[in-house]
Amino acid sequence: MPTYTTLLQSPFDQISPEDDNFIEELLAVAQLFRPFSEGLDEFIVSHGYQGDLTDINGKTTFIREAFASHGMKPPRELEKWYTENQTVRRDTVFQLCFALGLDGSDTDEFFRRVYTRERSFDCHRVQEAVYYFCLNHGLSFADAQNICHQLPQPPKQAQPGQTAIYTSTIIAELNHMDTREELIQYLTENIAQFSQHNVTAYATIERLWREIAGKDGLLEREYRRFYVAGDDAATGTRAKQYYDDDGFKAWDAYLAIFQLDKTQVADLKLDRNIRPAIELLHADAQDSFPDRQGIEAILAGKNVSYERVRKLLILLEFYAFWARKRLETGSCDAGEQDGARFIDTVNQYMIETGYPELYVGNPYDWIFFYVSHDCEPLITFREIWQSLLDNISEASANPN
Repeated sequence: MPTYTTLLQSPFDQISPEDDNFIEELLAVAQLFRPFSEGLDEFIVSHGYQGDLTDINGKTTFIREAFASHGMKPPRELEKWYTENQTVRRDTVFQLCFALGLDGSDTDEFFRRVYTRERSFDCHRVQEAVYYFCLNHGLSFADAQNICHQLPQPPKQAQPGQTAIYTSTIIAELNHMDTREELIQYLTENIAQFSQHNVTAYATIERLWREIAGKDGLLEREYRRFYVAGDDAATGTRAKQYYDDDGFKAWDAYLAIFQLDKTQVADLKLDRNIRPAIELLHADAQDSFPDRQGIEAILAGKNVSYERVRKLLILLEFYAFWARKRLETGSCDAGEQDGARFIDTVNQYMIETGYPELYVGNPYDWIFFYVSHDCEPLITFREIWQSLLDNISEASANPN
């Protein structure tokens, strides 16, 4: 029987953009992704569960006993994880990691393999910095709560001129601590720094955005050289692009990355979004999918969800990587190792910014694994989105 990841990689060679039912085949892949409950099954088996995996009561009893053994109250919605595929809250996942006796590395792996929706520790959040220390030092959830109660509240906003502290710096400090007293002193003395989140990721996104959408950026150069963004291949006409002396506006850059025609999108009478096309994806891919509002919020330095930041970072690096190559070589063709190099590049960004590396079991990440396995990644990526939009336009024009 193929492993879970092997099963998800099999469509890379089985589904081709040349297939008549290409989009239908891609959308069907959503059925291969397992819910949180199935990933949790695999994990509890590796951590001592020996019962029947079809026995929901047996599994929930095992988890309840794990909570009880650590003096913790189990989540009330536990059964619904199995019976209704109910979404699990982030803090509940951390509590589950404490209950299962995981350390910091195991917790990272749990988030990556089971709770694939978000990153693990965001050590810019005081509570999660405490979790990181406690899980790595064998302390209990009660210990973590006790430490948190001794700490002052961080300010709601960063102060003007405040020096940013990066996630890697916080983690390095935490790794050098041996006692809870050291932890409390460090967090108390630096509490103002914990008003800032995703500092490294935001800086990386801002840099990528300037490279992509700024004056004489990748989008503008790609458009001038290849006439790609929004072209009508049937008539040979060249769609108007909306950039000025400062480059592209957020919405126009967004559409140009996907190579979607602004007029076609406007005809759907949407508020500058492509939500109907996104809603055709797996629910976990839909969640926090990059959009205009998220881009504008991140560029303005506003706090948004971890997943929104991570997904935008992946999208921007995907476009930048393949657009650079296209401008350098004059071709969209991928070399033999280019796909692997792209994955390695994104994973390096993920490591530097404190996010989970790409995982084929994550429905959003899977899209980028798939297209980077293709011989023309950028063209295939854009073809997917154009086809999804065409389906939406056709359905809108023929509602019956």
